[in-house]
Amino acid sequence: MNAYKHLKILIVDDETINIELASIYLENEDFTIVTAKSAQDALAILSKEKIALILLDVNMPEIDGFTLCSMLKAEQKSKDIPIVFLTANQDIKHITHAFEIGGADYITKPFNILELKARIRVQLQNILYMEDIKQKQSKLAQLSITDQLTKLHNAFYFESYIKTLQSKKQNCWILYIKIHHFEKINQLYGFHNANKILRTFANVIAKNSYKNAIVSRLFGAHFAIVTKTYTQEDMQKFYKHLLDAIAEEKILNNTIHIAAMLIYTESTKKTSVADIYKKMQKNLVKLEERGRQLLVIT
Repeated sequence: MNAYKHLKILIVDDETINIELASIYLENEDFTIVTAKSAQDALAILSKEKIALILLDVNMPEIDGFTLCSMLKAEQKSKDIPIVFLTANQDIKHITHAFEIGGADYITKPFNILELKARIRVQLQNILYMEDIKQKQSKLAQLSITDQLTKLHNAFYFESYIKTLQSKKQNCWILYIKIHHFEKINQLYGFHNANKILRTFANVIAKNSYKNAIVSRLFGAHFAIVTKTYTQEDMQKFYKHLLDAIAEEKILNNTIHIAAMLIYTESTKKTSVADIYKKMQKNLVKLEERGRQLLVIT
């Protein structure tokens, strides 16, 4: 499979013969070619299609190549598209200007087919390289906010999300859930089965949460669900729904016992993430004592 096939090359030249020659040469290499005979045509194509690379003639009527390049570099959508100028002018000032306004390369006319292909490959290889870097960065970013055992969000994401809500002055509910005495489950069922129980529990609460909820594993057997714009009554019903869902899961029913607290955070009270953790720790004893009862803190 051609690695470049998904990358579209836009050739912009007012001379039909130049477009036809370049297209023939490049299509033989299995490149995907799109053509335009004016800057206006090029702009219309760019508004509809995803273009990876532009081969741009400098001397065109109405809007020349340099002007079009400056226009594209000023737009968010097109500023990162590499532009290779096609020019018959070999004056150093002319070439220098091409780079100054954002050109990635230039090819002199009449162009040599081997040089044309080689320079295009260099640009496309750079594009593929950057795509690979972005994909790896995206995966790393996802890993940094994901709990590897349960695949829920982790504590880092939970804290960042709360801070984001606070910065936007948005209120929220936090349903904090702890599985009682999980160390005993580890001892009784073994490490492997205990992890299976955690994964199943995480899947159940994630599957049965509101669509806009953020579900996180904070640490160990401690979980948090963050929601917005619900009443206390709604949240209590939601908690009851989770209990029912947990009870329906064979591996969880009669295996785990949970305690939970509902914490309502108002942006006007400036409750920090540290304060929220303190509330959790402070009321943890009450949770242990009350077992599956729900503690509401507003």
